[in-house]
Amino acid sequence: MSGADMVVQVIADEGVDTIFGYSGGAILPTYDAVFRFNAAHRRADGSAAIPLIVPANEQGAGFMASGYARASGKVGVVMVTSGPGATNTVTPVRDCMADSVPIVVICGQVPTPAIGTDAFQEAPVSAIMGAVAKHIFLVTNPNKLEATVRSAFELARTGRPGPVVIDIPKDVQNWEGTFKGEGGLPLPGFRRRWESIRQNRLSDTACQRFYSMLAQSERPLIYAGGGVINGNASKAMRHFAKAYGIPVTTTLMALGASDTTHPLALHMLGMHGIASANYAVEDCDFLIAIG
Repeated sequence: MSGADMVVQVIADEGVDTIFGYSGGAILPTYDAVFRFNAAHRRADGSAAIPLIVPANEQGAGFMASGYARASGKVGVVMVTSGPGATNTVTPVRDCMADSVPIVVICGQVPTPAIGTDAFQEAPVSAIMGAVAKHIFLVTNPNKLEATVRSAFELARTGRPGPVVIDIPKDVQNWEGTFKGEGGLPLPGFRRRWESIRQNRLSDTACQRFYSMLAQSERPLIYAGGGVINGNASKAMRHFAKAYGIPVTTTLMALGASDTTHPLALHMLGMHGIASANYAVEDCDFLIAIG
């Protein structure tokens, strides 16, 4: 199986049902693999298993994938070529990082020996994307390609969601190898940190201290962020707010987490928010930040 076919197979294994992208020379092997996969795997109605949505440019592909991820809860996938194709996705990648939206951007790259030679449509994607993405992979060892793509999806959706970029040289896409069907990269630092976060629980002492502070407060306020929605905690937060009669204000990314028709709703705060919400934060004596 070629490296390009491996990329597409992992995408399918991850449950991706739509790809947004704009083709170019350095990513053509993977585009060809998408067409081969769709020819071999048709849906019951005869349509492609993984439809390819082609926008006007790569920036549009990035924002389409972002909207798809926000609406579906799945990881959005973008597929673009090297150089200008990759750099055109910088803005949507940064937007996804700021808004905690999980997408995977698959970029073509010039052949490995040509990296760093100012080859046609070459760009230092790792350096450019490293400042705006959650993580960036440059795959120079084809034996790690399959594991890298699987790990990219894991990183994109785990913890605080965000954009992960995979830079794949053309020779790695054309490489022939054995598809394992499982496994990811070790990523020991990430896995240790995530495990410690996953196992973290509030102690009884911390809970008692929280409720003691809440009981002593006269003007408590809940300040909800997008993590409430990402963590599926909206219902629990609304129940808590109503049970204790605590007003709720939200960030832009937490819109929808609270019932805006309820008397306790103060709506969004910030420079583009409601003035009363900002005043409430200033005047409260116990601010409960969630998500």
